[in-house]
Amino acid sequence: MSAYPAEPPARPAGGAGPVLGEVLGDRARDVLVHRALPYATRGEFALTAVPYLRAGCRAGDAVVVVSAPDTAALLRERLGAGTAARVEFIDSADWFQGPMHALAAYHDRTRADWWPRGRVRLLAEPVWDGLTPLETREWKRHEAILNVAFGGTPTSIMCAYDASALPGHVLADAARTHPEIAGPDGVRPSERFTDPSAFYAECNAVPLPPPPPDAARKAFAAGELPGLRGFLGAEALRLGLPDDRSLPFVLAVNEVATNIIRQGGGRGSLWVWAEEGGLVCDVSDPGRALTDRFLGYAPPRGQRSGEAVMWAVRRLCHIVEIRSGADGTRIRMHVRFG
Repeated sequence: MSAYPAEPPARPAGGAGPVLGEVLGDRARDVLVHRALPYATRGEFALTAVPYLRAGCRAGDAVVVVSAPDTAALLRERLGAGTAARVEFIDSADWFQGPMHALAAYHDRTRADWWPRGRVRLLAEPVWDGLTPLETREWKRHEAILNVAFGGTPTSIMCAYDASALPGHVLADAARTHPEIAGPDGVRPSERFTDPSAFYAECNAVPLPPPPPDAARKAFAAGELPGLRGFLGAEALRLGLPDDRSLPFVLAVNEVATNIIRQGGGRGSLWVWAEEGGLVCDVSDPGRALTDRFLGYAPPRGQRSGEAVMWAVRRLCHIVEIRSGADGTRIRMHVRFG
């Protein structure tokens, strides 16, 4: 993989006192506000969420709610028909299909629909039920990355957390990934907020387990990509990946292998296997280490090929894990069966 100079994270949101956007007015148009909203009851949730949404409507923001249908119904009732008609409601089951799916949707919608109307004010409640430990970790990482991906943009994000139902570690890390905490009594800076690059590094501190002994292995180098694609397609078929997911899988791995040949160490190896819920491919580049901490989490800028490759790869996969150091780089791609 191509190595890029590490860039400092964008200025995190918040930290300048309560209700930052409302206090600074027009001067805050390009300040990201990112808040966690932990709540114990539905009434407590509404006491914070409804004024937040009403303030956005009064300011002429693009106001969006991503939640379960029952939460949307509660908010519509509390807002009243006139105000609720100015809010876009999105079903969280459709939006939060995966961390990168949601991040890419944010990027697409802000640029195409929301920012052209001014500031976007988003209330979202991620879906934490039924996740694997890997998915849980990646959703936590997602919350940290929002501070980088939308730093310096006209965006307000409030993320709701049901304190009566969620595991303690999810609530604890919400305080580390959100610069501000909101509640019925107002907004305060999060004393436990952690720099996004440090939180990202903590997520990567978990080592990748080796491929299982029965994983199919193939080495590749220049001139061998057609054979590699044939191998990947055959393995996808053998391991039961549905046809509509086979092409995205082959394309994602091919993009990584191509970049290794052209910009990385020139050759590599990969392993393919099935695990519960999906297909996994590990690609190893022993010849190059990565220095970009957030590679592929934002649309590519200019002619940076590595950014374009990993942006595409992350969108084609459910989850992509990267570990990089003195021994080279490993990129592990996960594609779900369904």
